[in-house]
Amino acid sequence: MPGTVGSVLGRVGLACSIATALYATLLGVLLTPSAQRFAIYAHKVNTLFLGDDLNDPEEFGFAKHQVTPFNLDTPDGETLYAWHILPLDVYTRNEKSIREETRQSGPIRDFVETNAFRLLTSNQPEPARVVVNFHGNAGHVAQGWRTDTYRNLATQPNTHVLTIDYRGFGHSTGSPTEAGLITDGIALVDWILNVASIPPERIVILGQSLGTAVSSAVALHFADPKNELIPIESRESKPVVAQEAALQSTLFAGIILVAPFSSLPSLLLTYRIGGLLPILLPLRPFPSLAGVLTAQVADTWLSAERLSAYYRSLLGSKLLTSESGTGSMGSLQLLHSATIA
Repeated sequence: MPGTVGSVLGRVGLACSIATALYATLLGVLLTPSAQRFAIYAHKVNTLFLGDDLNDPEEFGFAKHQVTPFNLDTPDGETLYAWHILPLDVYTRNEKSIREETRQSGPIRDFVETNAFRLLTSNQPEPARVVVNFHGNAGHVAQGWRTDTYRNLATQPNTHVLTIDYRGFGHSTGSPTEAGLITDGIALVDWILNVASIPPERIVILGQSLGTAVSSAVALHFADPKNELIPIESRESKPVVAQEAALQSTLFAGIILVAPFSSLPSLLLTYRIGGLLPILLPLRPFPSLAGVLTAQVADTWLSAERLSAYYRSLLGSKLLTSESGTGSMGSLQLLHSATIA
């Protein structure tokens, strides 16, 4: 019996040693920025390999040509894959012309020449409202329940939805970094303001999980363009059309953050890759060691600090009342707020 117990304990000890060694190896690998980004952004984890055709939005339950896929160029040379979703009431009023429009396969090369852009920029029967949607990590623009979000938003009167896959996600070029994703978000909002000419008082920015960090940074950038909490690459990388406007403070009708987190280092203390594999959770009894490791995080996403700076930028601002004088600006709403996402 003692021999049997000793054998079992030996096997348990060996298994624990192997598990500890594997965990230590994983942590060692994750100290490199490229591995960190692959694990956190999970940008290669999607269903495109199963045959998802993002250029055929009807496959995801939308009406014919209700969604217009198009490409958006960033000022630092990346090409983002984007969707524009028409509101149902606008689609219904213009269904015949929308359905009869001839389209090429793949994303539209020149979105400004489409019926969708004409309807987005039309003031009839009233100026359009726009929701800018920034999704979470992993997947693509049409992954999972994201399309349900777009459909629900599109039921609101004259409310257009614009969303992108960040660099490295879906069909977008490049690789994700904090500065890169912020640049992507700024590029989309710049396009809405300066190409589509939608005034900020008719724009709401909506972010989910990782998208809340992007939204917080984008909101701060436009409220305080010189704020140093925004990476210098993102502050200095602007489309030519926005050069003059970039120095002016801009507030939007609202910012909505769904499942935000305060910072990436704090998130990592409870984060699980794929919802299953914990990164630093086993180190919770050793906070000093966990602190040493989180100090090595390349992309920190300091959302709490950026939101504090955003609020400070609003103090005494004359922009808190819309130009029309009919509504307030700069609203910030947090839903399912937590330190994890």
